[in-house]
Amino acid sequence: MAKKNINKLRLYELVQEMVDKYYEPGNQSKSKAQAYRQHITKVYPMSERTFWRIMGTDVKKEMKEVTHNQLVLELEF
Repeated sequence: MAKKNINKLRLYELVQEMVDKYYEPGNQSKSKAQAYRQHITKVYPMSERTFWRIMGTDVKKEMKEVTHNQLVLELEF
């Protein structure tokens, strides 16, 4: 997978947390698709295809890769 911007990954994390909040397995009225239609699009306008791509992204793994390659500035006072 291509390297992603850390801000984009934070957005993905927020969207996935919102879905976890509104998703209830086995309940059609609280499915992931309904969470997308009723809640996600009002806060983060996006296509349904983009939503499913976000849901398929392992944010923790991607975040680890991004922060692993990032330079860190250590200040000593």
